[in-house]
Amino acid sequence: MKKDFLLEGFSFKENLNTLFFKLFIITFLFYNNLSAQDYDLVTITGVISGLETNNALYKANSSTIRSLRYIRAQRIKGPQNGIFTIKGDNIRYTATSSVSGIPGNGSRIRFTFLQADRITPIPPSNFRFIINDIDGPNNEALATNCDSNLRFLGTANPTNLNVINFPPTILAIGKIEENDGPTSRVLFEFMNVSIIELDNYANDGYLKDFDMNNDYPIENPIYVKCKSYSGSINTPTINEDLSLSPEFSSKTELLMLNVAPIYFDHDESYIREDAIVELNKVVKILKKHPELIIELRAHTDSRADDNYNLKLSERRAKSTVDWLQNNGISSSRIMGKGFGETQLINKCSNGVECTEEEHQLNRRTEFVVLNPEVIKKE
Repeated sequence: MKKDFLLEGFSFKENLNTLFFKLFIITFLFYNNLSAQDYDLVTITGVISGLETNNALYKANSSTIRSLRYIRAQRIKGPQNGIFTIKGDNIRYTATSSVSGIPGNGSRIRFTFLQADRITPIPPSNFRFIINDIDGPNNEALATNCDSNLRFLGTANPTNLNVINFPPTILAIGKIEENDGPTSRVLFEFMNVSIIELDNYANDGYLKDFDMNNDYPIENPIYVKCKSYSGSINTPTINEDLSLSPEFSSKTELLMLNVAPIYFDHDESYIREDAIVELNKVVKILKKHPELIIELRAHTDSRADDNYNLKLSERRAKSTVDWLQNNGISSSRIMGKGFGETQLINKCSNGVECTEEEHQLNRRTEFVVLNPEVIKKE
């Protein structure tokens, strides 16, 4: 239509300069129409090997990435597992989790875009993943590192997902159960990559179809950029007035609930009686601010193996999440994460002799606000 309009009324009596100008406009409009889609469509055409395992090789093609022939899909980290299959022209990943609920039901998956030799990654390109039906609460989520060349995350408007934008992570988590609904879809767009990693959270048997050619379009999506990008959208910031409120405090650029950390006995993850006093304060704050989402950051002391301590801290995070759920807080508003012994607050690292009281200070869980922008000034 634009081309016909531009050429309407043209006659050979017009001079060549006018002709070249109009041809330039036509070319410009045509080129920009093609380049408006700034990601490459990819179609999965079959599985070469690894069907129903956690390491599958898919046959793939793209009209704009001529070197793309295969995609390697792998589960690379736990604590849980999963298997890859195919659904139509999409990659399907089904969780085989022995644990229900976030974060214990997580696994990291990697997609590597390969050339014909099945080994060499393609030159960096732009990709869009759309994933359908992220159920909640506390059933499913998808996350990625904000520093992994993520252009943005997108959701429908309205949406049944909570988007948590908290570098180095951006995460979409389900709020309600929904069967194949567009309001529980999420898209991730990456730029200039040949390898993509996503953290998948799902209970046993829950599946996700990873679409790369717009089988699951999102109409009128809301785009959210990571905080680390300039000019970002939906970027939470700590309001100085909030940090002065008795309910909140700021610490190393984080907004936290102004309650004391809860502590754990050595090599244990149960909630102690002294911790219940502080957890009741957490419940009170969360009920006062019904849109608030927090992350429970659990830690250990340095004794025992590093990997064991990471799992121990995850159990401590889960026990705290469970306590808050049992006391009226929706699981969609509380995230738990274990840090093991990676964030000690004193000198008591491996091999350093410390008192029991000094080790105790490291066996803690703290409460970080993930979306401070929802807090209204009083």
